[in-house]
Parts: sequence; C-alpha cells; structure tokens
Amino acid sequence: MTTQTRTAPRPPVSPLRLGTIDVDLHHQIADWSAIAPFVPAGLRHRFTRKGGPPMARHGFTLVGPSPVPEPLAATDPARVRDSYLAPHGIDLAILTGTIFSLGVQPNPDLAAALARGVNDWTLETWVRPFACFKGSILVAPQDPTAAVAEIDRLGPDPGMVQVLLGSASEAPLGRRAFHPIYAACARHGLPLALHAGGEGAGMSPPATAVGHPASTFEWYGSLPQASMAHLMSMVTEGVFERFPTLKVVLYEAGIFWLPHLMWRFDKNWKAQRAETPWLTEPPSAYLRRHLHLTSYPLELPPAASIMADMLELVGAERTLLFGSAYPDWEFGDPFAMLADMPDDLRTRVLADNARSVYSERLGAAH
Repeated sequence: MTTQTRTAPRPPVSPLRLGTIDVDLHHQIADWSAIAPFVPAGLRHRFTRKGGPPMARHGFTLVGPSPVPEPLAATDPARVRDSYLAPHGIDLAILTGTIFSLGVQPNPDLAAALARGVNDWTLETWVRPFACFKGSILVAPQDPTAAVAEIDRLGPDPGMVQVLLGSASEAPLGRRAFHPIYAACARHGLPLALHAGGEGAGMSPPATAVGHPASTFEWYGSLPQASMAHLMSMVTEGVFERFPTLKVVLYEAGIFWLPHLMWRFDKNWKAQRAETPWLTEPPSAYLRRHLHLTSYPLELPPAASIMADMLELVGAERTLLFGSAYPDWEFGDPFAMLADMPDDLRTRVLADNARSVYSERLGAAH
C-alpha cells in the first residue's frame, strides 16, 4: 500500500494541561476526494468519481427541504476549535468521525484502504496541526490481519489514543476471529472504542432482532440492542480473560440498560456456567472492570433522585465519560444532560475519568 508523505515534518504540538475532555467529536469529510491521496493508487477512483462516499447509509438521516448553504459543522478543524471547543471550555476532543458502518463493507480491501486513508487524513488535517484534537485508529474488522497491521502502524503515534470499531458488524465482536485486534489493542495500551450508529446500514444486519425499524425515532431507540449483544459476546467468548488489560469504551448507546444486563447475565451464569468454564468470575465483574460509557445521549429519568440511583448502579464515578457527539445533537444538549449530577461527579465525567482511561496519551505532544 502507498501513503502520502509530508514534504517537511512539522514540530510536535505542545502538550496540554487538560480540563474538560470531549471523547466523541464527529469530524466530517466534506469531500471524499480529499481521502484519495492517502489510499493505494488502484483504489483512488472509488473516492473521486461522482456518486458520493463509498459507504452505505441506513436512510434515517433527517434532511430538510433544501440544502444548507453553510459547510458541514465539523469539516474545518479551526472552525470547530473556535466555535465549539473554546466557547464551551473544552481543552481536548477525541475524534471519532462518522464511518460506523465500515465493518459491513463487503470489499475487505476497500474497507482496509478506507480506514488507512481516513486515519492518515485525520492525522494530517486535524491532529498534527492542532493541540486540541486526538485521533482514533479506525480499523476494518473484516480483515483482522489488516486491522492489526494498522494498529501496529499507528499505535506508537502520540496523536492516536484508541482503536475504533463501529458496532455494525457481520458477527458478534466476541468471536475469536476478532481476538487478534484486541491483542493489538492490549499490546499498545490502547482502549477499544465501540461506536453505535451503523446498525442497519447497507448490508448490515438489522438494528433490531426482529428486523429493520421504520423511523429515526425507532432506530435510535433500538441502538442499545447491538451493544448488549457485543458485550455479552465479548464476555462469554473470554475476551477479558484473554486480555485482562483491555478497556472498552461504549459510545452513544445510552447507559441505564446496563444494570438490567448485568443482573440477568449474572443470574444466567450461575445456572449455565458450565458452558463457559473459562470465566472465573460473574459476567458483571468483567463489565464493571473493563467497560466505560459515554454520556450522550444520556437517558433522563423523571426525577433527580432516580438519576442519582442509576448513576450509582452503573458506577458512573469511574465509568462515565463526557462525549458530546458534536455536531449531532438531535436528542438534546449534551451539557444540559449533566445538570442534575453532583459537582464532584460532574468533574469526574468531564475530565478525570477520561484521564484515567487514556492516561498519558491525552497530554502527550503530537
């Protein structure tokens, strides 16, 4: 594979003294031809010919009656810094992009090339010129060997802080074919980000167990189903036994379904543990130790007391990270969602928990 190289190296951006950290900023690709220089020559035509991006959509995006004359909100890094990060007091944002259906692209070579191209474009356009952005290593799970090679290529880069998979997948992510990806994450000390949003897109399995939903409202409400399935698969297939240092950050799937899952999971394990003899402790113990969650879209119970109980049940003082999903705020203000939290918990969610998950990579010069 060929990649674009810089004509002159840039000096590393100075490290930051970090306050508020947004772990979920959806930087956008305004023109897919910008990715073409970063992919192998034989595949560049897939990014430059008229017809749109080389990824399928699920068709639920809310579109107005006429095109908006302004550019997309998150295509210009300087504009995002000045119009979003600075006014909200955010010191650092982790870029997650929008390509959450990559895992069901039927052409594995194209999927791997797209991931590599987007990664290099993100580094060149967003991360290296700006101290306020860190990147995620997007990988295509269809070809685990290529995914591992991409993690090994960019894992040492201080501008990258995690490995990113979309939750749209051809199989549950605990399957052993995917274990080399988790081994690479562990080897480089990188958390695994699992981002909802590609379910039901293109050739992806439906977003629900009984078929495709009929509206955005129904589709978005169903997203926790895929996340539950992936987590159960990862636990029962022994991912966390094999990779005891692996951290998983679950993006944009809500959080308050987790207690139900853990209670039911533990109850069933007590009766059926013979099927998974490699598990040495209840399933909830693995989830409490390895799983982290993002705050958008946070379910809002009808009373602050209920919110407090639910936050305690999910261990929010350790597990919950602030992720805004900027600029995709269809379901409310991500800052207002934190309004009923105690001040000390809000501080942990806005900054401390992210520092714990991503450690020194967040402040490293890149």
